[in-house]
Amino acid sequence: MKLRVPEGCHAVSHAARAIEIAEDGSVEVEDEARNVLISHGVIPWEGGQETPNLAPMTRDQLVSRAMNMTMKTIEAISTDDIRARLVVAEASMPPDGHEDASNNITILALGVEDISSLNRRELFSFLKAKGVSVSLPVTNEELRAAARHALVG
Repeated sequence: MKLRVPEGCHAVSHAARAIEIAEDGSVEVEDEARNVLISHGVIPWEGGQETPNLAPMTRDQLVSRAMNMTMKTIEAISTDDIRARLVVAEASMPPDGHEDASNNITILALGVEDISSLNRRELFSFLKAKGVSVSLPVTNEELRAAARHALVG
């Protein structure tokens, strides 16, 4: 399948294999790599159309175009893959502005014995507030161990 790489992209790889980018900004990949690359900004070729000049577009037009491209990308990803990505994204997101700020203060004031009562999202929030970086994949027990370590110093 032929895909178009984003402007400025100079290297593409999948499954530890480099994929050559053609002069026209396209890559040829098997179907198994298609969804993975699309989720990272590579788009379907669609007849080799030229990249449009975005400079004269207004902000609203650019936002609309970006949203449409995002929707096309999401439509190309399987339902199970979207579900898995949302679970990871929600687990790693810091608390949003809609949560009660007193909850964040309570989380920061916890003791070592209280760490076991925190859910995954609270663990990520606590570690972020303590300045501890965490990389996925990570289990809840690994998060709790990192939180306990952050408390004792």
